[in-house]
Amino acid sequence: MNKELVEHLAEQLKRRRSALIFDTGYREIAPDIVEDGKSELEESAQLDRITIIDNHLEERGQKALRDIEVALGRLATGSYGICHSCEEEIGSARLKALPTATLCIDCAKDREKKNRNLMDSHIDFDENA
Repeated sequence: MNKELVEHLAEQLKRRRSALIFDTGYREIAPDIVEDGKSELEESAQLDRITIIDNHLEERGQKALRDIEVALGRLATGSYGICHSCEEEIGSARLKALPTATLCIDCAKDREKKNRNLMDSHIDFDENA
């Protein structure tokens, strides 16, 4: 994957994380979270701060923050942009549109189709009850 694109997406994720944190009203600790910690102690303190903020975010904000943290973690380990399901590279267009994507477009479509079929079979079951 293009190194420049990865760096751009990392900055975009960090900005989105900052915006979510600032929206919680915890502006005084947000700069500490935005900075990348190096030591284990700093990482532990950062996780504590994220937990505090997570408790004050609405459910949708909590999911968004978790997804961003996972994506940043994958960036740090070098596994960013690799599909969790098929282990192929996630297309750059998909990552630009959804930087927290963990599935390539084909696997995402397959999962959506399976979920839809599951919901349809559940609805049919309820109608027969």
